[in-house]
Amino acid sequence: MAEIAGARAAGGGPSRPAPPAARPRRRGRPARWAGRAAVALPAVLVFAYLAAPLVVLAISSLNPAASLAFPPEGVSLRWYAEILGSPDWAVSFRLSGLLVAMVVATTVVLGTLAAYGLARGNFPGRGLIAGLALAPLMVPEIIIALGLLYYFQGLGLLNTIPGLWLAHSVVALPFAVRTILVSARQLDPVLERAAATLGAGRVRVFWTVTLPLLRPGILAGAVFAAVTSLGEVAVSVLVSGANTVTVPVRIFSAVQFELDPSVAAVSTLLMLTSVLVMVLVDRFTKLSEAL
Repeated sequence: MAEIAGARAAGGGPSRPAPPAARPRRRGRPARWAGRAAVALPAVLVFAYLAAPLVVLAISSLNPAASLAFPPEGVSLRWYAEILGSPDWAVSFRLSGLLVAMVVATTVVLGTLAAYGLARGNFPGRGLIAGLALAPLMVPEIIIALGLLYYFQGLGLLNTIPGLWLAHSVVALPFAVRTILVSARQLDPVLERAAATLGAGRVRVFWTVTLPLLRPGILAGAVFAAVTSLGEVAVSVLVSGANTVTVPVRIFSAVQFELDPSVAAVSTLLMLTSVLVMVLVDRFTKLSEAL
């Protein structure tokens, strides 16, 4: 008591708790919604700007009249029935599907081996080889098409399926190498060494450890290769001929000579097929994480 009295006499008095620090005032709900709208609005506008031509194209394909007009005069599936029943379009669809399968298989195998070698190898000229592998990404496609035209003319590969296959593979391979290279550089070599110390050979390690870890990049590369081959026009026009008309080349020719809703119908079918494939692949393989 005496000590307390002395402390009071000294002017200290009993210690009082410090006032709580001023908390930042929370923003109201309108302010939060305004902030979210300011962030999301540019993305929504860009997406709407990119999707608007596709929406207009899909709606124009329902026009019953023989004119590619928007808005359409009515709603009809006439042009879809005409496309699906046309033998010329059927040949082009089969050829494009065959090329996509061949190009995806080729670019995935070559791209996986090239990306793994560039990521894990240590040899002279690795940077030069990596630059050459990605060079078609920086060269205009019309230049590549002209080079392939003169080259294939001497080899007799013009107007042939092998010629289209090689040409599409040259254009699509850099996309596969680039995406698989990202996964290969993130690969942990400790996992491969651990499998090797447990008695697995090099082939088994690559097949059971390396390939599953590279799967995201491989799937992304396969999707990019398929999209590139399916939509390739510049190279296909110069390399193909009367017997090897792909879907994009037939669309290009139809737009030049007869502009009717059949072109819009084919484009809509290709667009819906691409979206469906992407959704299914992402559903079972989580492709969005790889992209």
